[in-house]
Amino acid sequence: MRRAPRQVPTAAEWARTLPRGARVPWSELEAHVLREHPAVLRLMGPAASGVRTSRPGFRAVLGVGIVLGGLVLLAIVWAPIWGLATLSGDAFGVRDVDGAVAVPVAGVSLLVAAVVQLGLLVRALRGRPDAAGIGGGTAVLAVLIGIGTALVGARQDVPAWTAWVGLAAAVAALGLANVVLARVLPHRTAPPRPRDAASPGDRLDRDRALDEAIAALPEAERTRLLDDRRRAIEWLRLQGTVSPDEAARAMRAPLGRLGAST
Repeated sequence: MRRAPRQVPTAAEWARTLPRGARVPWSELEAHVLREHPAVLRLMGPAASGVRTSRPGFRAVLGVGIVLGGLVLLAIVWAPIWGLATLSGDAFGVRDVDGAVAVPVAGVSLLVAAVVQLGLLVRALRGRPDAAGIGGGTAVLAVLIGIGTALVGARQDVPAWTAWVGLAAAVAALGLANVVLARVLPHRTAPPRPRDAASPGDRLDRDRALDEAIAALPEAERTRLLDDRRRAIEWLRLQGTVSPDEAARAMRAPLGRLGAST
């Protein structure tokens, strides 16, 4: 059976992508050595994050999240536009629509918009007002939907059409409130995080956990990983990217500690 092609390059393959003479990010090279051991990568800090996120499983989950997020955003943005479209034909004499269906459909789109605007209002009161213009755009569309609902509802005597017009007015008011809050409320920014807030004791615990995770690997696997690392370092030495002395020090570094030893 043929093995599936690797999605993350080996350390030796990754080393060949470095420009000649560039500074070698040793910790990242070590992360590529240990690319098939996510439990170890999690203990290696920021240098391993790029290798972790490039794994096929993570990319699949990320892709699903992006698709779902896009669908939600599409619903948020297009709901009031869709509601307006159901009314515009009859309201402006382009085509006839069934008001008994079109008015409630437009009303449902207003309910979606209302939920979104309430969420933005809560965020604004917590110091993160809407800065993308969603409130203003929704307010305009809500006014147009309200006008269309009034025209179609009155013309076709749609039951409870005045209630839907009231909802449109409420959504427009929420949108305008978000516009005002975005202009008058200061944006609350999170304080910058220190580059390394871990105490010396925390770092010692993390290093100890890393050593234990490496030691738990089978000996044959550690040998294979060191061989991959050796080939990467040898390539860098042959290309003149690192000096022979630097390459020798890197060869002697314990597995998992290349970044701290060079």
